Amino acid sequence: MPRKTLGTPEKHRVSSESARSPSFMRSLQNASSPSTSPSRNATRSPRPGSLAQAIAPPPQAALSPSPSPDAPPRGTRFMVMEGGTTTATTDPSSSSPSMRTSPSPIPAPRSTTPTPTTTEDLLKQKDDRIAHLELSYQRTLDALTNASSSLSSFSSLTSTTAHELRLLRLEADALRAERDELRSGWNAVQQSLREREDEIRDLRRQMRGLKEWVSNSTRADATGAAQQVSDEVLGAGMAKLGNELQNWVLVNFRRAKVKTEGLEGEPGEELGRVVPMFEEVMGMGGKIHLIQSVVSRLLVEMVFRAYFVGLTGEQERAVRDAEGMLGAIVSTPGSINQWRALTLSILKREADQKLQAETAAITDAFVNKTNNILDAMTEVDTQAIEARNQGLRHLVNGAIDMSRLLVVQKAIFKVTMPEILPHQRVLFDAVTMEDIGGEDEESLSDREICCVTFPGIIKQGDESGGQLQWTNVIAKARVLCSPDE
Repeated sequence: MPRKTLGTPEKHRVSSESARSPSFMRSLQNASSPSTSPSRNATRSPRPGSLAQAIAPPPQAALSPSPSPDAPPRGTRFMVMEGGTTTATTDPSSSSPSMRTSPSPIPAPRSTTPTPTTTEDLLKQKDDRIAHLELSYQRTLDALTNASSSLSSFSSLTSTTAHELRLLRLEADALRAERDELRSGWNAVQQSLREREDEIRDLRRQMRGLKEWVSNSTRADATGAAQQVSDEVLGAGMAKLGNELQNWVLVNFRRAKVKTEGLEGEPGEELGRVVPMFEEVMGMGGKIHLIQSVVSRLLVEMVFRAYFVGLTGEQERAVRDAEGMLGAIVSTPGSINQWRALTLSILKREADQKLQAETAAITDAFVNKTNNILDAMTEVDTQAIEARNQGLRHLVNGAIDMSRLLVVQKAIFKVTMPEILPHQRVLFDAVTMEDIGGEDEESLSDREICCVTFPGIIKQGDESGGQLQWTNVIAKARVLCSPDE
């Protein structure tokens, strides 16, 4: 079969990795030699266009000293037949002596990897390898392209985000500046408001001073008329008197045992007269409230209802008759009230000297009547009775001064203390009454009153004594409501 000479186009070129194998290249050189002599094969150069020249290895690969175990024996010729079949023949003259004398050939060692048997198989493997590499390269290139596109998008997004972040920072700085400006304005407004409040307080103090000055200027100067005071002064004086009474009762009767059963004679009758509902009050456990009610009722009867404390009965009737006669002549009530205020102011000026005896008699009568009732209700402590009487005298003297101060005013001031009677309902009035039980006033709208612990003051008329249709509550009466059923 004629030989087929292999050309050298790029698609049939053997890869450098297989061509550089020393054993493979030696076998190709031996196969391409025309002579069977070893010496001639070693010195003759390959013919142009031969198979050995087409796939000859590089020079350094041909000088490899250690042949591969898989290489064919020396003197083997390779022939490419028609159809791409390659056959190998062995030159007996080029074989080693050991091989000529050996009766049986030595088998070549097996390779763990399959070795291609034809050049087309090698080329096919290389083509497959190249196609695989091209596909891998294309995939890698696509991945890099996608990554580059993503990186470009990310870079654009990062740039946009950075721009937006700068805008947000600028906006935040503007908002902080606006907040600081608003805070500064708020502080300025607060400071101005505090200054205005201080100014308002100063103006109110000045107004009160002007009112007192006007009141002092309208009084009779040469006749010794009493000083006209404001409603706030009278209300504060009445509240102070009520607190003193409460403290006196707590100090002297807080630990005392109070009994109201079996009271006979004058103490029992007086207790039933001044506090008709005393049994109900004791049933509620209000012994302190009961004693306050007894003392307050005696103060109203003996001090605050007097025309002027210190006058005898005959003197009081004479002054009342004079006021009635003047009222029959003068048609304006304001003039009558001014006359009364002026007349009683003259009496008040001389009361400390001319009315001292009668005043002391009223004080002693009040102390004796109070002790008569309270001693019958409680156990008497002989060691503390003197201190208790001294505190009671101080209390009644304060009430006398308060009563005189009320009657010398041009307006009419009435000390009111609602009277609680059996089988009569006296309901709580939030305008004139103050509950001492600590309950909400809204829940006491229809509640009955159990007892009154201290009286209140109601003003009628204005500072000049006229306009008697005007009324004003100066001090509320302190009351104790019955429990809600």
